[in-house]
Order: sequence, then C-alpha cells, then structure tokens
Amino acid sequence: MATVKELEEQLRTLQQTLEAHGIRQPAPAATRPEDRADYFAHGSDKHAAFLGLVPAEPGDGDHITYTSPRTGRTFRLEDEITQFMTYHDPEKAAQLTLQQKVNELEIEPEVPEDARPIWRPIDVPA
Repeated sequence: MATVKELEEQLRTLQQTLEAHGIRQPAPAATRPEDRADYFAHGSDKHAAFLGLVPAEPGDGDHITYTSPRTGRTFRLEDEITQFMTYHDPEKAAQLTLQQKVNELEIEPEVPEDARPIWRPIDVPA
C-alpha cells in the first residue's frame, strides 16, 4: 500500500502532466463583478475604449472632436466614417453620436433601490 507521501508525489506528477498538455484546473469564480477579468469601471479609460472613444486634443482639424462641459476632456470617435457612410449628413451624425457616447461615459446611471437585477453572470452566485 502506498504511503501518503508517495500518493502526494503521484498527484503532483499527474498535475504537471495535465498542465503540460494544457489541462488546468479552472479558476474559482469571482464573487464580486469588480473581480472579474472582463470588468471595467464606469467612466474609466477601458470604458471609453469600449465605447469607441479616443482622447484627443481640442481643435484637432483632422477629426470631429467633442469637449465635455462637465470634465473638460476632449474625445474623438475611433472610427468616424464607416458607421455613418449611409447617412445623408454623415458628419452631423458622427458629431451627435460622439456627444452621446461622451455623455454615456461620464454620467453614471442611477438605479432605483427597488429595481430587480437585470443580468447576473452565470458564474456569479446570487
């Protein structure tokens, strides 16, 4: 009969063999949304990138820019052409979309206290 020490060594060898073949033990599920790898804070630089916003200099002549009256930060759209090509006035549509996205970035939505949760990741316990 194998000793505990021999069994532990066999287990370590088995784990190393599995990891060498790309089989790893799954990471424990995050209990808070902030701990998830795909989380980014509202208003952060990652949130801006997710919305397609790029920091810009005020008065950049090559791009449509918008300076926020709340924070004074200036942004431009990452792609201000492709999504507006079919509009009658693509420049105006891009300007309005840019303004809406900057507002979405800077104004955190208020959630009523009696609101039910709309979505919870499947791996986060209720």
